[in-house]
Amino acid sequence: MFLDILKQTVDFFFLFLIIFFSLKILTFSSRIVNIFKGLMYFLLIFFISDLLQLHFMMIFFTRLFENWIILLAVTFTPEIRMILERVGRSYATNKKINVEKVGKDYIVEELIKTVEYLSKRRIGALIAIERNESLEDFVREATPYRIRVSSEVLQTIFIPSTPVHDGAVIIRGEKILCARAVLPNCKNEEDLPPKVGTRHRAALGLSEQTDALVIAVSEETGNISVSLNAKLDYGITRESLRLYLDKYIITKVNKE
Repeated sequence: MFLDILKQTVDFFFLFLIIFFSLKILTFSSRIVNIFKGLMYFLLIFFISDLLQLHFMMIFFTRLFENWIILLAVTFTPEIRMILERVGRSYATNKKINVEKVGKDYIVEELIKTVEYLSKRRIGALIAIERNESLEDFVREATPYRIRVSSEVLQTIFIPSTPVHDGAVIIRGEKILCARAVLPNCKNEEDLPPKVGTRHRAALGLSEQTDALVIAVSEETGNISVSLNAKLDYGITRESLRLYLDKYIITKVNKE
């Protein structure tokens, strides 16, 4: 009996490790880390119960281990859904248009000018830059623009008196695809600094579900933040923003 339970426990533990590291790589979710810690405590209680031969606890654990697949599915439902969404977007039929290398400097400068202008005046903004995974799902319900990126256009969009200032701008390549896009709310609020608003939650939410780079400007403080790979870098400098854009804006590879 003890040997069977031990085998099941080891079996469950190794399977959990594989799933944990796979999800960690794919979603960068701190929630998984917390779940992992919780399950370690759970297993510790099991071993103590077995050592002391606690009858009712061992009945509970036996029934639980018999249904460990259901337990995993329930525990990781949000992460499984997130992975499926990312896979779906990665294989979307939408053809992504990336920035030509010669035009990348122009895009970076226009974005920095925009963010600096809005930050100094404490005008809230949310700008999502599409990378490898399609953002078409969020573009469909937004207000279309299809215009070349420029600081003047972006600044105008986010002026509070305009009808499209609320929501996100989505950029693909050298084009502003849309304004007033609704982005998903974040799932890991413990990753957020205190007192951040809906823009930062939306920025983190999109970076949890896609590989987009999202810039957020706070209307309360003027702070500039960047969200990427389910992490929010809050209150960054102009130089840090440039480093993010230089590194993560996708460019075409010119074959000679």
